[in-house]
Amino acid sequence: MAISRRRAAEGPQGPGPIRASGWLAGVLTRGAFVLGLLAASCAGENISTDLVKPEVIQQRLEAGAVAASKRQDTIRRLFEHVGCAAQEQRVDRKSANVICALPGETPSTIVIGGHIDFVELGQGIVDDWSGASLLPSLYQALKSRTHHHTYVFVAFTKEEEGMVGSSRYVKNLTAEEKAAIRAFVNLECLGLSPTKVWVNRSTPALVSRLLEVGGALRLPIQAVNVDRVGDDDTHPFFSAKIPVISIHSLTQKTFGILHSPGDKLSAVRSGEYYDTYRLVTLYLAYLDTKLE
Repeated sequence: MAISRRRAAEGPQGPGPIRASGWLAGVLTRGAFVLGLLAASCAGENISTDLVKPEVIQQRLEAGAVAASKRQDTIRRLFEHVGCAAQEQRVDRKSANVICALPGETPSTIVIGGHIDFVELGQGIVDDWSGASLLPSLYQALKSRTHHHTYVFVAFTKEEEGMVGSSRYVKNLTAEEKAAIRAFVNLECLGLSPTKVWVNRSTPALVSRLLEVGGALRLPIQAVNVDRVGDDDTHPFFSAKIPVISIHSLTQKTFGILHSPGDKLSAVRSGEYYDTYRLVTLYLAYLDTKLE
């Protein structure tokens, strides 16, 4: 996460419940009906996934304990291991976005991202190898099922320098490619706590769908906004009027781990990290049935 040093001491706003008001009231008041409906759907063929085992998720997380210069090759190898011949989108002479596409039945696209660069005061595991290293596992979980949308998994470079990699990605989209993107799902700083959403940045309909999936899995989701202290790779997509959702795990208590020696493997709580993986996997499959 790109942090505003001027306001970092304030920390993020939250956590708190995502309250049933305005656009979200209908979602939360459906309660058991939504849970039962989604649970029934997930049991069917259309929302099946092949979840990667927890020990594999942990191994891929641990693979990020390398120098920043080796992160790009590491994520490319992880993509290759799950059967994706990843492409590199050059950002400058030394850095590139690493892109893995899972074609669907139509050009309509769901983009999922995390970033591979980090501030070298710690290992950069939380910020943001925790997000980037899930991308191959999400690909692996979804690749065997029939899907309407094309999924594009992007490990962005240079987020910490001002969303340079994600800005290049959005800038290089053709008008047709941009119009085909139905959602951008950003995975940022995961595993410090149960799943959080930057609601102020996120598109309401995408938050609504995440809550429905969380309800079916009985996993808590809270609103924690980071408007005042940081930014992430949703920014270029949001500015291009593409629907976005920012999924993270930050709280006021854990925010200080970022850009510090405390950003290391031991900071990630494996159970909550795996819960977020399960949630995001089913969420992506669910979006495939709900988005145009």
